[in-house]
Amino acid sequence: MHILEAEFAGRISNFQRILYLCHRSADPDAIGSAFALQQAFFGDLGVVGDVSRTAGRLVEVLGASPILDPDPGDYDLVVVVDTSTWLQLGSIRPTRYAVIDHHQDTAMLEGAEFYIHRPANSTAEIVWQVLKQSAIPVTRESALGLLVGIISDTGRFKHAQAASFLAVGELLEAGGIEYGEALSVLSRMPSELSQRIAILKAASRAQIEWSGEWVVMATEVSAFEGSSAMALVDLGADVAFAAGRHGGVCRASGRARYEATEAGLDLSEIMREVAASFGGDGGGHRGAAALEAACPPAQALRELKRRALQKLSSADSL
Repeated sequence: MHILEAEFAGRISNFQRILYLCHRSADPDAIGSAFALQQAFFGDLGVVGDVSRTAGRLVEVLGASPILDPDPGDYDLVVVVDTSTWLQLGSIRPTRYAVIDHHQDTAMLEGAEFYIHRPANSTAEIVWQVLKQSAIPVTRESALGLLVGIISDTGRFKHAQAASFLAVGELLEAGGIEYGEALSVLSRMPSELSQRIAILKAASRAQIEWSGEWVVMATEVSAFEGSSAMALVDLGADVAFAAGRHGGVCRASGRARYEATEAGLDLSEIMREVAASFGGDGGGHRGAAALEAACPPAQALRELKRRALQKLSSADSL
């Protein structure tokens, strides 16, 4: 059942034991959003697997204590935060759950007790509306977590819209926070040597194809798929894909410039379709998405490149 932000407090009050659950390798948007909900409505904060390095820094600054791989059977309700596909929850399958999310994918909405799902640049913006419309005072820590979530998920405002800037202004005032403090949580994350080497190797191995003025790059890596794809875009690609094998599955990440998404490219759709063709799952945003499927990374990359070039070429012909 779809509900509005103002209805969340009434719905959640019907449950005693509540878990706010973040997806695997939780990012700052997931952690900041789930932490703010936990602080406002009480309950436990949980993550699948572990958190990303950047989110780990946020956890430290907030003083949060997430439970790793919690048992959903210990709770009356699991609120799944910033998560759009079951794949992101690994083997965890709550029977009674709610969803708060901003991604395009809707696979998890069917079966939810209730959900808040709408277009936004970050889940943190939705959670901020929940707190505001529930008339719940925001703590300084919650405001900081939501701020970092917005900054991170908008690519430091590269993909932000007016609502993002409005939410940031309100959170700065509500939490009594300087913008630089929120930014420092992200800025104090020097890359590990292994990550820098992996990204440099990804660039050296990258295959380049183009159609007209559009440049698409793809590379195989052993780790850091998202960072590698982002680095290739920073180097000049309009669209970049990085994929690697993890156990018996392929994980791939894609990133795209704003101009490519404005031309009609939708990485979420491409990832979802390619993953489905290999019996996997995928999704995300128009400009940033990922998949997981049982196929060789090279095969996934070929199909991802083909579809991206096809979409961009058709945009040029219009």
